[in-house]
Amino acid sequence: MFKPSIRYQPEKIRRQASEIIQSPFFPKLLEDVPVVLLIINDARQVVYVNKDLLAETSGREQHELLGLRPGECLDCIHALEGKYGCGSTAYCRVCGLANTVKLSEEGDSGQGECVIALKDGESLTLKVHTKPFMYGEEHFVFVAIEDISDRKARMMLESIFLHDLKNTSAILSGLQEVYEELDAEETKRILKDVSVRIDEEIQAYRLITSAENQELLVRPASVQLDILINEIITSLQYHQKFRQKQIKFTARKKVIRTDKTLLRQVLMNMLKNALEAGPAKDSVEINWQTDHKAKTVRIFVKNQQVMPLEVKLQVFQKSFSTKGRGRGWGTYSIKLLTEKYLKGKADFVSDNKVGTIFYIVLPGK
Repeated sequence: MFKPSIRYQPEKIRRQASEIIQSPFFPKLLEDVPVVLLIINDARQVVYVNKDLLAETSGREQHELLGLRPGECLDCIHALEGKYGCGSTAYCRVCGLANTVKLSEEGDSGQGECVIALKDGESLTLKVHTKPFMYGEEHFVFVAIEDISDRKARMMLESIFLHDLKNTSAILSGLQEVYEELDAEETKRILKDVSVRIDEEIQAYRLITSAENQELLVRPASVQLDILINEIITSLQYHQKFRQKQIKFTARKKVIRTDKTLLRQVLMNMLKNALEAGPAKDSVEINWQTDHKAKTVRIFVKNQQVMPLEVKLQVFQKSFSTKGRGRGWGTYSIKLLTEKYLKGKADFVSDNKVGTIFYIVLPGK
């Protein structure tokens, strides 16, 4: 029983500390720490791990992680793309975990964040702390990994939602100041613009929140693509910042079976990203191609800009954005909704020959 009046001498404290650290029970105690603790050698291979961050889905034992590299332990979708595994791909250049470990390999303590795209289509947002140390004559790095996915997702969604609502409310504030100078038709147009934007923002927020929480229900139905795309174009042209943009679309009748609400959100984000990518006079094209043999339809959005390599490597990464803090869900949601819920594939090409083309491939029937 604890008694505030009792304190032990330093000799006893040192003995207890030494015995606990050397005890065979100490690693068992670390398994209950709410973070993943790794020790990696100078080849970035795991020589100690207190638990598997993905234990609920991977079914692996701790000893099976020994010898793997961090990205391989975490089931990073890119980990096995390089010739030498984790650490050898182009994506590793922009990996927050790899860059934080690198700081400690150079002798400093490190701290950073990392988004890991998983093989099953999910992603993890991690807080990473690293510290170098030597044991005998060998160099090691201690790595503490905390899963902050839920916290980061909530913060990002709230930030984006509030950012968009703030921009929309600014339109209403501006209308209040000048409405006496506007005719009735212009006032009605602005109000319709605001109402459309609010509806789109609420819909996008609800969809992504449900998708992240595994609560999204897919309701397949017959969807006529030309009608849906024209609706999206009309909706976007109500936005003041897109009003001068040219969207090229040649309507052709095409019916597919999919979830109309989810497809609408995906195509809306594809078009928004393309419209925001270039200057006012740039044109954007949207259309589709049918692969009768594969029974698929490829819907694409093209703009004239070319993305830098650093952007291309992170474009589908959750919370990554070239538009500043509080953004970064547009392209991520394209991939999430298409590949996890619409049973399709989302990808892009970006080079000097074609500009940038984002596309999704969906079942065509």
